[in-house]
Amino acid sequence: MNLETLLAAENGIIVARDHRPLLRRLARWAQRGLLVRVLRGVYVAAGAERHTETLIRAVASAYPDAIFTGRAAAWLNGWSDVVPREVTAIHRGRSLRAPGIRLRHGTLNDEVWHEHRGLRFLTRTMTAIDLIPELGGALVDDLLRKDRTGTQLKLLNRALALTPGRVGNRARRLLLERSRANAWSEAERELHDLLDAAGITGWSANFPIREDGRTLHPDVAFRACRLIVEVDGYRFHSDREIFETDRERQNLLVLNGWRVIRLTWRMITERPAWVIGLIRRALDEAPTS
Repeated sequence: MNLETLLAAENGIIVARDHRPLLRRLARWAQRGLLVRVLRGVYVAAGAERHTETLIRAVASAYPDAIFTGRAAAWLNGWSDVVPREVTAIHRGRSLRAPGIRLRHGTLNDEVWHEHRGLRFLTRTMTAIDLIPELGGALVDDLLRKDRTGTQLKLLNRALALTPGRVGNRARRLLLERSRANAWSEAERELHDLLDAAGITGWSANFPIREDGRTLHPDVAFRACRLIVEVDGYRFHSDREIFETDRERQNLLVLNGWRVIRLTWRMITERPAWVIGLIRRALDEAPTS
């Protein structure tokens, strides 16, 4: 059997233990630079080791019980912009490292991972929790923005509770606590922190309101006095299309009797006292019915 035929038959991943009669030939192909050993006894075509998918399938072939974590899990869960620097996984065997791969000994509660097309990896909820020390709340915010059942925050806290004693859990717990009012970005979390510290109540975050047949989710709304505070965050309000949509939404709100305050990331983080003063003034000047 030649190399091209073997690679095609094994979908690009050659596990030596499955081809014992070819062990010497595999070693020669590797010496000639035609194959690269990515794990002990696992070979791929030269150059293929640079691809995330190849490394993931190589790990799964060598260690079928491996559960992919971190950025690898994010990538498998469809967060394609979260590019793995290395493929990480947990399995029952010993911990080991190889170029682009890190396996850690351990076990996980069955509730925090799933299997798809022969690959085991963390659920989206657990992945978002897992990556908080590295990515902050980016994935948590994405899940909360897409939550249509109102249960996502509870699921996030459940996932954290199922993985006790991990390094980074303090940061994970703090971020979930700061997201408890349904913050969808770090800028919103900062604003919520300011409101809480100032003792300002009577507001809700991203609560759906209906105007002219459209459902809107204002960042912060004081519904009793029809005041809305919108946060132009440093990340989620920089896109041109989002900029246009935000202005259209503000016009709709104003025409339906809402007053709108717009804040920026810098205002919230660099001028917190001014922000609170502005909101207090708007609340004090609320029109009486």
